[in-house]
Amino acid sequence: MNISVVIPTMDEPAIEGVLHDVFDALRQQTVEVIVVDKSQDETALKASELGAKIIHQTGTGYGDAYITGFKHISKDTDTVVILDGDYTYDPYDIPALLQPIHDGADLVIGSRFALMDKGAMSRRNALGNRMITALVRSLYHVPLTDSQSGMRAIRRPALDRLKLQSPDMPFATEMIIEAQKEGLAIVEVPIRYRNRVGQAKLDPYKDALSILFTTVRLVRDYNPIVIFLPIGLVLLLIGFGYGIGIFIEYINTGVVTRFAGAILSVLLILTGLQIVLFGLLADIVLTNLRRR
Repeated sequence: MNISVVIPTMDEPAIEGVLHDVFDALRQQTVEVIVVDKSQDETALKASELGAKIIHQTGTGYGDAYITGFKHISKDTDTVVILDGDYTYDPYDIPALLQPIHDGADLVIGSRFALMDKGAMSRRNALGNRMITALVRSLYHVPLTDSQSGMRAIRRPALDRLKLQSPDMPFATEMIIEAQKEGLAIVEVPIRYRNRVGQAKLDPYKDALSILFTTVRLVRDYNPIVIFLPIGLVLLLIGFGYGIGIFIEYINTGVVTRFAGAILSVLLILTGLQIVLFGLLADIVLTNLRRR
């Protein structure tokens, strides 16, 4: 394989050790390392001295760094590997990610929970990760245990098919959803996860909300019936439930005394019906577009 390893960096004191291990782990392969840097220290200089190609990130965000790096991979690259430059991921696990690629997988994701060092991830982050992963697994039927892992390998042709746009942390989720939408073979393998060297750059609460909103937005865009059908049915049930008492009153007395309630019931029923029909129509349109 010709392999491109893309690493985003921002003031990474462990970058020398990470790059040394990357080159050593892939010494039997043809490899280029692309460091997408937005540092104020000598991270870029150290990486360059060790043989990495340095791309200075002009935008901001985790996803933006990878999208920028992908634009600079060599034309003859077969497989792209991504990982962080903070020592949390072990480059010696890269061959474990490449094996499924060799066997036919398109996207391989490293699951950190099987071999995680003590204290490498806080309980809060672990809980948030599992909740987001459960949501992705439920909505998109992807059998993953760690949807937010930042160590992955992907075939170059598969990467070229993905429409990756998120500049921030939702990039990791977006890659999985895009891959599922394209019908790519997604595989998960256990990897080691270590304690970070250097300061964390993430805001867990902001990033978690951003990932959640992106996940829901992508459901709306790629599988709208999952969003619109439940909402429409709920409004229909509320409308019918609220209006049945009024209807019974009319049957028994021939008079409607709760005009406001009757109007509200009709509005809920009509709105719910419109939402259901819109979801069905959008699903039909997207299905036809995918078949082209």
